[in-house]
Amino acid sequence: MFLKKHISFTFFAVICLAAALLTAGCSFTGGPRGRWGFTPQVQYGDPNRLGTHSYSFGGSEGFGIFYTLRGGSIDLDHVRGAADLTKCAYIRAESAIKKGRSGFSVSPAFEITTNKVKFQYPPNWDALPQTEKDRIAHEAALIIAPVVGYNSTLWHEMITWKGTHFMFIEPEHTSAFSWDDLYSNLTGVELAMQAIKDGHVANSDYNKAMTLLIAQEFEKLQVVPRARAIEITESVRGTWHTTGKLTKRNMDSGYDDGTVTPSIIPGYTDEEPVSRTMPTFDGLDELGIKVKYTISSIYLENSKLKKIAGTKTSVEPTQHFPTIMKNIEQEAISKYNYQIR
Repeated sequence: MFLKKHISFTFFAVICLAAALLTAGCSFTGGPRGRWGFTPQVQYGDPNRLGTHSYSFGGSEGFGIFYTLRGGSIDLDHVRGAADLTKCAYIRAESAIKKGRSGFSVSPAFEITTNKVKFQYPPNWDALPQTEKDRIAHEAALIIAPVVGYNSTLWHEMITWKGTHFMFIEPEHTSAFSWDDLYSNLTGVELAMQAIKDGHVANSDYNKAMTLLIAQEFEKLQVVPRARAIEITESVRGTWHTTGKLTKRNMDSGYDDGTVTPSIIPGYTDEEPVSRTMPTFDGLDELGIKVKYTISSIYLENSKLKKIAGTKTSVEPTQHFPTIMKNIEQEAISKYNYQIR
């Protein structure tokens, strides 16, 4: 979904165009388009040019790294990408449940990764009127979509950390778990869910809603001008980052205490950071729906993560991600001497 680059804008544009032609605006299973991301000390965006969101090609999307006083560094491509994957998961989950299908799958663009969700319906499902099935489908999809959207982005960081190269150019774990990643992703997931809950599911309505929600969220998080963002980020040069290297990562995935807290560069605000709640499957039992959620990729790192998780079958995020994250955190400290919070 996200290919982070330490590259010139011209080279970035050429690669982006080539990738766009190759993917035709879709993931391998017809989901939303992919986007490019940046490490948090390069390619700063202009808060006055956030542009218009587009689930597919078109629009005039702004991109880059933005600094917010209460949300830290935010990669707008990560926000948009995670939001659109979440919307796609919602659409597929709702449709599958309405029709009584066994499950659905969704894959992020640029990655050969598959999120699979299998359903177990209540014994009386066939006897329920369609209106009731539709209600349950909608409410269940609202619970399932953010779990899939967020955990798929977390999986991306995991396999990248362990060495996956996307399209042969992703620089191993160099950008994995950069201090903006997880918080940016979860921000996108939450904004997509807000748009959907407000009834903006059709692409045109969703795009308009996301355009407004992103602008409102940046204002809430107290986004600063581009020049100020550069100044603030440069203040931690030598401690959080050096040329071509990030020594600060944020591995607060939410699997320890249920919340994801942003990395705030010290010295610029006395206000508390805006933490976000990690989505869970809580509430599905009340609807009578049970799920089995798995994730897998074709990359060699898939086997590495399965081994860490202690499973011979596909990784189940809600069951295995805490173990995997502990392994990665320990490695970040002992092997690389990174700051991870």
